[in-house]
Amino acid sequence: MLGIVAVVGWSGYSYWQEYNQQATRRAREMMSPTVGSSCSVVFRNAETGIDKANFGTARVNGTENFVSGKFVELNDEWIVLQGPNDGQLWIPREHVLLMRVDE
Repeated sequence: MLGIVAVVGWSGYSYWQEYNQQATRRAREMMSPTVGSSCSVVFRNAETGIDKANFGTARVNGTENFVSGKFVELNDEWIVLQGPNDGQLWIPREHVLLMRVDE
């Protein structure tokens, strides 16, 4: 009997975790820009070595704190932009301060 209760409890917990992950993913995807939108991704200050930068795109002593391109895709780990010369830029989300959509 205890085994049945454990299996039912584990099934309910697994279902709830999967439901939460899918709901979070749907909410994030609804907020993502449309494919092909012009975007600028601003990096965290620690990633660029710039001591003091604002929340927008900036160039300090020849170092830019951003990259720009056309939005391709995003997921839990990456933001993908179409960069210059038809190359893709894969940017780890952990290094991103913000993403600005230039419509």
